[in-house]
Formats: sequence, C-alpha cells, structure tokens
Amino acid sequence: MAKHLVTLCLALLLADAAWAASSGDAPDGLPSIATIVKGGGCAPKDNMARILATANPLDFVPNWTKNNYVGTSWTFMPKRYVVSDLDGGIFLQGDLISPRGGTTDKNVFVLFNEWKCGS
Repeated sequence: MAKHLVTLCLALLLADAAWAASSGDAPDGLPSIATIVKGGGCAPKDNMARILATANPLDFVPNWTKNNYVGTSWTFMPKRYVVSDLDGGIFLQGDLISPRGGTTDKNVFVLFNEWKCGS
C-alpha cells in the first residue's frame, strides 16, 4: 500500500511540474502576455515563421505546410506561453489574424523566436 502511495505522489509531483512548465507564465526575460497583447501582438520576423498544431516545431497546422507561408503583415495574438524541452523551447499559443483582420486559426502554436512581439 505504501509503495503505491509513494508512486502516486511521485506521479502527481511530475504532473504538477509539467503543468507549471507550460502554465503560460512568461519565462525570465520575456514580456508578459498582457504586455504583448497591449503592444498589438506579434508579427513574423520573416515569411518562414511556422504555424504549429502543438508545441512541437515539426507539427505544422495542415493548411500551413509546403508552399503556404505566413507573410510579415500577419499578426499572432498570444494567450499563453508554453515551454518545452523540444528544439526551440519557447512557444506561444493563441490566434492567427490575417492582414484583413479576421482570425484564420485559433489556438495554434508558434515558436517565440520566429516572431517580434509586444511593440
């Protein structure tokens, strides 16, 4: 019984640590989500910015693969940070806004280092 209780407690601690790593708090030295939103969101640094289905740099949203690129006039409005051990490490989750002003993709992910955010 005690062995199962220790295993359960360890599993809960690991789950809590994983949630804390992706809870949306700004990593050290980066602007808060509120600051980014107040500054107008994020713009791609170039037309190679990826639009992702998950916080994985290889998991593209299906309509953003191959020859479909997001232009530099698009906007990304983040809702939270997600920190991962995968390549790139810091992702934002939020909504992609077209140059015409409409939301095209909701709750997608982008790599923070591919976007200029907050000013």
